[in-house]
Amino acid sequence: MTPSARLPLCADASRAAGEDPVGTAPHWQEVTVLELDVPVWAQLRDVDAWTAEQRGVFEALRGRVEASGAGFGLLMSAPEQPGQPLRVRHYVRGEGGFTRRDYQSALPQTEWARGLSATLLRSGELGDWAEVPAPPGPDHHVCTHGTVDAACGKYGVPVFRALREGGHRAWRTGHFGGHRFAATAVELPSGLLWAHLTPELADQVARRTIHPAAVRGHLRGFAGLPPLAQVLDRELLVRYGWDWLEAERTARVDLEGEEGARVTLDFRLNGQAGRATALVRDGVPLHLPGSSHKADLGRIRQYGVEEVRVSL
Repeated sequence: MTPSARLPLCADASRAAGEDPVGTAPHWQEVTVLELDVPVWAQLRDVDAWTAEQRGVFEALRGRVEASGAGFGLLMSAPEQPGQPLRVRHYVRGEGGFTRRDYQSALPQTEWARGLSATLLRSGELGDWAEVPAPPGPDHHVCTHGTVDAACGKYGVPVFRALREGGHRAWRTGHFGGHRFAATAVELPSGLLWAHLTPELADQVARRTIHPAAVRGHLRGFAGLPPLAQVLDRELLVRYGWDWLEAERTARVDLEGEEGARVTLDFRLNGQAGRATALVRDGVPLHLPGSSHKADLGRIRQYGVEEVRVSL
């Protein structure tokens, strides 16, 4: 391909098509954040170069997911100071989002597989790790992994810098899926994933100075729920405002054939129990590139929500 035939960025194509990103957040029960220098990111992604121990960890994790259906997140974030020993942040699904615990070791960062094993496979056997106090407040993990997709480099880096300059705790983070949503970010412990952030919008979201209704088209979803339930969850976030993120919520999704899916979301907010239901249908799909480096188009699901009912 000649330079004159350079492909458009997938994130530009997504925005131009008016893609609604809701329902694209992964469904996680746990998240491990490995603090790794940027050059180490490529080592972790190079499957062919994994050691037998590293392969074994991922095989065990795959088996665990298949047995329980509980997904896990893996984020790689550049530490404050390069060259530090391996440190991990472990999040577990809890009330109103995820709860966090931090651990540090004397291991080099190349021993990242031990960090995964200790938190996700042997969480009750962390004797080799020192637990350190977790700071209060949110962490904003912005994908800046331009070597995976140019869109994340172009749009993610300015958002990361703006958050840092605004006094927020932001992290340069490796690819976690969703190139076409650049700048995309994972916000923890709330568990929200964001799409098409700009520096100004990212700051407004981080400060909660903008109403959720104004950013509904930028929300990929709450990772603590399955994708179709994320659609209903967004409707309730718009209805109740940012206080909704404090709600304990669980969901059930019942497929109804061509009619769509009936989503039931039980919640407890401010000590009051409630139930929300809705019909989530497939909308008109889009056909968009999943990468800025390939011309292939993929079928992108879009959702519509009807019959939203809330009982307290």
